[in-house]
Amino acid sequence: MKLLSKYSRVHIITACTILLISSFAYYFIIRTILLKQIDKDLKVEEQEILDYVVANKILPHASDYKHQQIRFQKIKSSVAFRSTVNTMEYDAKLKEYEPYRRLSFPVRINNETYEASVYKSQVETEDLLQLIMLITAVLFIVLLSLIFIINRFVLGKLWQPFFNTLLQLKKFDLQSMQPLILTKSSIEEFEELNRSVTQMTDKVRKEFEILKTFTDNASHEMQTPLAIIRSKLDLLIQSSFETQVEQLQAIYNATGRLTKLNQTLLLLAKIDNNQYQKPEVVSLKTLLESKFQQFDELIKGKHLTLKYDLQEVCISINKDLVELLLNNLLSNAIKHNYQRGSIECILTAEKFLIANPGPALSFDSANIFDRFKKGSNSDGSGLGLAVVKQICDASNLPVSYFLLNDKHVFQISLAGKIR
Repeated sequence: MKLLSKYSRVHIITACTILLISSFAYYFIIRTILLKQIDKDLKVEEQEILDYVVANKILPHASDYKHQQIRFQKIKSSVAFRSTVNTMEYDAKLKEYEPYRRLSFPVRINNETYEASVYKSQVETEDLLQLIMLITAVLFIVLLSLIFIINRFVLGKLWQPFFNTLLQLKKFDLQSMQPLILTKSSIEEFEELNRSVTQMTDKVRKEFEILKTFTDNASHEMQTPLAIIRSKLDLLIQSSFETQVEQLQAIYNATGRLTKLNQTLLLLAKIDNNQYQKPEVVSLKTLLESKFQQFDELIKGKHLTLKYDLQEVCISINKDLVELLLNNLLSNAIKHNYQRGSIECILTAEKFLIANPGPALSFDSANIFDRFKKGSNSDGSGLGLAVVKQICDASNLPVSYFLLNDKHVFQISLAGKIR
């Protein structure tokens, strides 16, 4: 749920709760005030009746008006109590019961006790309460509408700098090396956020540039002495005694592996740094057929049988990366295969699969894509499958390994990449 939606929901729910509670409280307060006003009018009538009795020594005439009634009733008991209650009285004209407020009090004349009852209609009070509650309900709806409009437009505009910053962060690209340019805001908190984000991205850009420069420089500087060592070893091998040739050959091979290791580590660093970001539509069938021709000598040298079933499949991917991916998978299938073994390749719209028989793994298969993870009999660097995994991750191609019918199987899912 978006922040503004969440805030609006909480705000409206809170406002509704407060307004509902306030409305009930408001209703009872107004009703109490109106009842007190009726009671005050009843007291006035009471005082007028008592004054009339004192002055005339008789009871005033009973009356029955539209909103007020006065009644007298003789009682036997000499003790009577004053009371005020709500009651319902039948209206003969309207032929229905209506609410009244009744005040009863004792009146003594010539040693006789009467109960005087003054009735005051509450119809006008109830009508007034209904009108007040109707007005309150209208104000309630208007207020909620205003809150919704304010949350939707005014607050949305106030939060616009935050969304602009978020959009710029989504567009931020380390490869472009462009500084993050954020819109200035008059709101202090958003301005502080922009300053923090700018400082953070500037630091990330600088550290990325330092790392990239270091990787390039280290690779370049390592290649030069390695090239010198190899050239000198060539000369030594040609001119040395036979007893030294074997040792020099071992040194030569070691420098060759070091050169390859350096190139592979540089490749992994470039993939990590997203330096291969130009995808194009590549025909995997055409590329695989080309790779089969390139690896033909190695396949024949080990007397391997190549079986393949390739459908016409095109995907959007960086061409250099997919070539490296196929090179490593085919090289791995040849290197870790039996003499006179087989290689099986299947390409469909859903997956690419390559399988080969070979010695059992000497480590947990869950770690097969880890860097420098290799079998006990392997003379490689242990980075070939790590490169495969890195390329697949960078290209959003899920890759998996499993053992099926004593064959090592690598499968790459192509779902979502077909063009």
